Amino acid sequence: MKFDVIVVDPPWAIKKIQRKVRPNQTEIDYITMPVEEIKALPIGCIAADSSVCFLWTIQKYLESSFEVIRGWGFKPIVTLTWDKQNGLCLFGFHWRTEFVVVGRRGKIPMYPSRKAMPTVFSESSWRRHSVKPSTFYQYAEQFGNDRIDIFAREFREDWYCIGNELTGKDIITDLKEAMELNI
Repeated sequence: MKFDVIVVDPPWAIKKIQRKVRPNQTEIDYITMPVEEIKALPIGCIAADSSVCFLWTIQKYLESSFEVIRGWGFKPIVTLTWDKQNGLCLFGFHWRTEFVVVGRRGKIPMYPSRKAMPTVFSESSWRRHSVKPSTFYQYAEQFGNDRIDIFAREFREDWYCIGNELTGKDIITDLKEAMELNI
């Protein structure tokens, strides 16, 4: 199957920082991947000729994200920002944002035929680690009917959601199964 809308929230190689206020939060609760492994994922194989890819990233990997999304066969067109309204203070900065590099492949329907997608989301992240804002998905859905959420942390109606936490399988197996779908 080929998807019109692809959301990828890869497990970038990060480590949680030990802090006195949250002493038990020292390990990431999922397996991370180096940039080269993320770039090697067969995302282009599941993308429709005209599709959009939303690649979630963090400050540390923002620059690498452009290389990754191009490697999957998408042209970067805009970067979205999620203001989580919380975060930690390091080096004199309040680290409370995540980013979405948006890429397109072929022609995708453009505005003004539908409501414009904002480039900044402001939604509290006081949920489980790495769970993304629901408003983001509401806007992303407007880009097509065949939608996949890769490395998803929860199931979402009208989306094909894959990831170790949901399926118990490795991501390559999940992606191969997604390619074989005939929905």
